[in-house]
Amino acid sequence: MNIEVKKAVKCWADRPTWFSPHPMDAAEFKRAVSNLKRLSPTPTFEEIKDAIMFFVSDAPTMLGTPSDIPQAVHDFAAKMYNKL
Repeated sequence: MNIEVKKAVKCWADRPTWFSPHPMDAAEFKRAVSNLKRLSPTPTFEEIKDAIMFFVSDAPTMLGTPSDIPQAVHDFAAKMYNKL
């Protein structure tokens, strides 16, 4: 796993509410995208997906946690990748 990609998404993916549209979570998502944009070479979709999964796979279950974590991770990784 790419350590730099992991560090870049940690600010958002390490939050128990990573999936939430709450403004604080959205701000952290934007910060993670900004962190990824600074990396060279540009991270791949798989690297981003793996980094997110590293953090969310053991995250506590909160109200609203997606029932299909792998699909949610895939969707968020795609959103991030498309912003790079």
